[in-house]
Amino acid sequence: MIRTVDLSMKKMPRQRRAEVTVEAMIDAASELLATQPYDSVTTNRIAERAGVGIGSLYQYFPNKEAIVARVVTYWVQDMLEEVGNALSTSEQLPLEDAAFEVISALFRVADRHRNKVHLILEVIPFALQIPAVASLPRTLATMSAHAQLSIRDRLHFTRPDAAYHVLLLMIRASIVETALHCPPHLSRAELERTIADFLARIMAGNAAPAAA
Repeated sequence: MIRTVDLSMKKMPRQRRAEVTVEAMIDAASELLATQPYDSVTTNRIAERAGVGIGSLYQYFPNKEAIVARVVTYWVQDMLEEVGNALSTSEQLPLEDAAFEVISALFRVADRHRNKVHLILEVIPFALQIPAVASLPRTLATMSAHAQLSIRDRLHFTRPDAAYHVLLLMIRASIVETALHCPPHLSRAELERTIADFLARIMAGNAAPAAA
């Protein structure tokens, strides 16, 4: 059973100087997490990297986990912004082209942030306790529904909400597993194309009848 971790800040910075100090700590933690083994990233190393005393760090954060939670929250926000931009490009494309564009764009985001995705999904033990991570499936579903209204209008599922939820789960799992653990005997390009083909076939098989 995963223990509950205190991820809240002790206090929020109220002056610009304090904001700069907290930002330096978060940036330092982000840099260390991106380049060092997770277990080697300690509050002492974060404070040293940020150029602040350990006492200053503990004024704002109760533990390493609280700093990591802030870092991960910013990572997720950045990735979601990229996903939103990627999804928006598929709105006016034909269904098959839209499927390939969605998959390709999501792979590009996953590739750019491969190490961060790995840390969030496979390394940080309390990641699911971070609100930004816990709400990620719902956030992605909302973004997909909003960004692909024109695609949704061109599809007809018997149970549309359930269908889009399952599609999202399939796409997310396929992309994450392929990006992080691509089998050596398979080509990444082939897998990317195959996932897009599956999505295109599902979409084509459920296309709404053309207006008379």
